Amino acid sequence: MTGYFLIADLLGFGSIVQNLSEESLSNRIETWVELIQGTATKLGVQHVQLISDTVFAATESSSEGLEKLIKFGSTLLNAGVPLSLPIRGAISHGEYSWGKLTYGKAVIRGHELEAAQDWIGIGCENALPHLTSAWGRDSLVCYPLPMKRGAIRLHPVVAWEVPEFQVLIRFLSSDGLIREGDALGWELGQKLTTHYTLACISDS
Repeated sequence: MTGYFLIADLLGFGSIVQNLSEESLSNRIETWVELIQGTATKLGVQHVQLISDTVFAATESSSEGLEKLIKFGSTLLNAGVPLSLPIRGAISHGEYSWGKLTYGKAVIRGHELEAAQDWIGIGCENALPHLTSAWGRDSLVCYPLPMKRGAIRLHPVVAWEVPEFQVLIRFLSSDGLIREGDALGWELGQKLTTHYTLACISDS
């Protein structure tokens, strides 16, 4: 089939597993599963797969399908970050096969774009169909997508309500993301700086 495909990873999942007790970890996993399933049900996203810390979601190739997947992504960001469940994701468009084994060109391109990013957020392919109808402060905005390497390029990104800097620090250093007593590292610090800049741009 052909449509829109979202892939997102839960950032810091390895730290959560290592830093929490068995009971606390079980509660965190349950919260993660409920966030994904509840959001999908609320928005009518029927194709959703959750594999450990990775979520797949897909919608039809229409303006409505793109809008639905954008809302799915923004809801995961807006609701997940305050729960200390930050994600990094990508939206692609193309052919894919959905089932027990989900695969296809859209899946590969989405995975490559997701893995190349260096922030908390969801970037999109530049050539998405129906893109002109999706721009808006509450849907997609144009932003220099933070990447691990390579040229600085503008991309459509999913808009979300970035918390104030100190609040974001608290969200990203709680509930197992950082071991109690450990110092904040630059890997996380870089993502915080990126979002502080994004928040300033959004308010201007």
